[in-house]
Amino acid sequence: MKQLLVFLLLLAVVAVGPVGLSSADAAIINAPLPANAFITHNGADWAWAFPLPGHSVGFDLSFQGPLGWRIPTAAELALAPLATDFLFAGGNVPLGGVDAVSGASFAFGNAALNNDGAVAVPYFSTTHLHADWGQGLGEPFGPWWGMAGASGSAEQLVIRGAVTVPEPSSIALLGLGALGLVFAHRRRRNRTPIA
Repeated sequence: MKQLLVFLLLLAVVAVGPVGLSSADAAIINAPLPANAFITHNGADWAWAFPLPGHSVGFDLSFQGPLGWRIPTAAELALAPLATDFLFAGGNVPLGGVDAVSGASFAFGNAALNNDGAVAVPYFSTTHLHADWGQGLGEPFGPWWGMAGASGSAEQLVIRGAVTVPEPSSIALLGLGALGLVFAHRRRRNRTPIA
C-alpha cells in the first residue's frame, strides 16, 4: 500500500509539473528566453529584465541564473546598450502590443518607441510583465539600475557572457598599419620613372 501511495504521489507530481509545484517567488515564466526577447551588444547578451528594482520585490534569477544570466558589473554597465537598442523588427513585443507568449509589453511609450522590441521581464519577475520605456531612456530617473545617477525607479538589465571591448593597443596597431599603407601608396606613386 505504501508503494502505491508513493507511486500515486510521483504520478501527481509528473502530471502537475513544475508550474503547480513552484513557489510564489518564482518568475512568471520559467523557460529559456527566446532569441527575440534579448539583444547582443558588445559581444554579450543583454535582457531588459525588471522595472523599478530599487522599489519592488519580485526580481528572480533562480531559473535564469543557471542559464548564465546575471546582474552586470559597473564596468559592464558603462558599456550597456541604450533602450533604443532593444528595438528591432521581430522583437518579442510588437509595436504597441503585447507578446502573445509571455504577456510582456512596454509601458509609458513615446515617439522614440517606434518599432517592435525585446522585453524579458516575465522571465525575471514574479510580479511584473512590462518594461517602463521612459525609464529605460533615462527619463526622468537616470540611466539603468546600478549606474551612477540612477534612482530606485531605473530599469534593471541582466547580462549573459562577457562584454568585449577592443584593446587600445590593438586599435593603435590597426591605425599604424593603415597609415603605413597610405605612405607606401604615396611613395610608389611619387616614384614614377620619367621617360
